Amino acid sequence: MKNILRNSLIIWLIFYLVVSSLLSPTADLHIVLIRVAAFVIPQALIFYINIFGLLPNYFEKQKMVSYLILLMLIASILAVGFGFIDTYLDKEMPLLMDHVRERKLPFLLLGRFASFVPAIIIGALIRKSILLQRKTEESMELQNKMLTAETNALKAQINPHFLFNTLNNIYSLSQFDNSKTGEAILQLSDILRYVTYEGDKKFVTLAAETEHIQSFIKLQLLRDEDDSNIHIDIDITDKDLQIIPLILIPFIENSFKHANHHDKVNGWIKIKIKDEDQKLLLIVSNTVSGETGSTKDKVGGVGMENVRKRLTLLYPGEHDLVLKMDKKTYSSILKINLQK
Repeated sequence: MKNILRNSLIIWLIFYLVVSSLLSPTADLHIVLIRVAAFVIPQALIFYINIFGLLPNYFEKQKMVSYLILLMLIASILAVGFGFIDTYLDKEMPLLMDHVRERKLPFLLLGRFASFVPAIIIGALIRKSILLQRKTEESMELQNKMLTAETNALKAQINPHFLFNTLNNIYSLSQFDNSKTGEAILQLSDILRYVTYEGDKKFVTLAAETEHIQSFIKLQLLRDEDDSNIHIDIDITDKDLQIIPLILIPFIENSFKHANHHDKVNGWIKIKIKDEDQKLLLIVSNTVSGETGSTKDKVGGVGMENVRKRLTLLYPGEHDLVLKMDKKTYSSILKINLQK
């Protein structure tokens, strides 16, 4: 509202000076300034009374009858008051213009009412634009709050799920190779540090996100003496690209959880991550057993549906996700438009 007041005062001042300049040949400068002031002041008064008083307190609260009565009352008071002032000024400070000499009071009142119409209409349009802008801002703020709340809720589902699976893996590792348990705990510590401190950020670098993924993969591979059937291809050329944290790890986690990669003859996992022209490509594919395929990622209620929701919320119109599955393989292909 302060901006509206300041800007409108500037416009009224410019209007006053322009009209004064146009009428300057008709009388001495001080007479012109007084006559133009008598013409502009009542228009400005009804403009401000309408936009700051009548419209918000009556019109916008559906008090139409009260609004119209008060508007007509104020317009009549200003018209009559300044109409008598015009009569006095026509005699004492005349302008060299035939049509403004010895004007009758009814004609003056009619002219005054007519001069108020543009000020009232313009004020109403400005007020409407203010309300529209305010509603737009409130809608965007509400949408952002809902986005943040839903994103946090989805992350709250994903992070415990990730921890649950990782602890299970460390437990299994401890049963077979106690010498690797300490290394696994250190890997988990790095991962949890990233989830705790980087996961709450709006964006992280693509390099940091892929390092987190590599830490996760190393943790998974500690259980395997033979990782020849795990194919990892991470090729990041622009490490400063920004990405939402923890948006990629569910695909990697899903592949290790459901792949039969412990079958070194028939099982495998392939992970490819690369960037090109500020676009990210993630391809994760793996073999699955019949039982895994029928119950894909339903543990804890966390699945690809949550990943879809996060992508829709965080990259609307800026991503493409394709999930493919048959009896033996499952693939995820994700493309995201990133930014610096």
